[in-house]
Parts: sequence; C-alpha cells; structure tokens
Amino acid sequence: MVDRYRSVEEFLAAQPAERLPVIEALRQLVLEAGPGAREHIKWNSPSYVVGGVDQATISAQGKNGVRLVLHRGATTAENRAAASAFVGDPYGLLTWHSDIRASLLVTDLADLAGKRDAAVGVVRAWLAADSVSR
Repeated sequence: MVDRYRSVEEFLAAQPAERLPVIEALRQLVLEAGPGAREHIKWNSPSYVVGGVDQATISAQGKNGVRLVLHRGATTAENRAAASAFVGDPYGLLTWHSDIRASLLVTDLADLAGKRDAAVGVVRAWLAADSVSR
C-alpha cells in the first residue's frame, strides 16, 4: 500500500535517493517559473496551486523518470480526444494526454540541464494567469 503523505517533507523523505535530486530540481523549476505558486500535497504528490487551482504536480512513480504533470485541477473537464490550445511549448517538450493535461519527463539531472531554460519558459507560460482559463 502506498503511504499517504501529509506534507511535502514527508513525501521527500520517502523517495529513493536516486530520484530525490530530480524531484528537488523540478520543485525549484516550478517555483522559479511561478514565484506565486503555493506548494502542497495533492494526489499524494507535491502539487502547485496558482489562482486557487492546482496547475502542476510532480509524479515520481514512473519507471522511466520523474514527470512534471501540467493540468487544470480536478474540477475542469478534460477531453482526451481533443488537442490543447496551449501555445507555450515551442520546443515540443510536453507529451499531451488531453486538452488540459500534459507532462514533462525528466530522466535524470543531465536530461533536465539540457532543457531547463526551455522548461522554465513552458512552465511559466502554463502558470501564467491568462492561461488558467484554458
């Protein structure tokens, strides 16, 4: 059974040592891209709230790396068959899962270092107040 984390600190303490540097780097990336974002635990992972809506969540459960999932919270209806209207990813870093949910896969710190500046721009565009309604 998966532990239920009550805080980001509990979540971090439970992570495997090899994943922790990537998780920490993604946390810093989100907080840099969205300085007003509030970090908390949602969906048993670190999640980031902007404008009262969860906008990003770190998913560390995958086998291929850690994902930063960009989304529009739990109350916005999603259409898995529709394309997104989001235009803030000129480098194609995101993998789209629906019209309002995409993820950025990071395999290790070297992978993130190679795309960090572009990723900050993508996350900044996602968290921007004018994109919250999309």
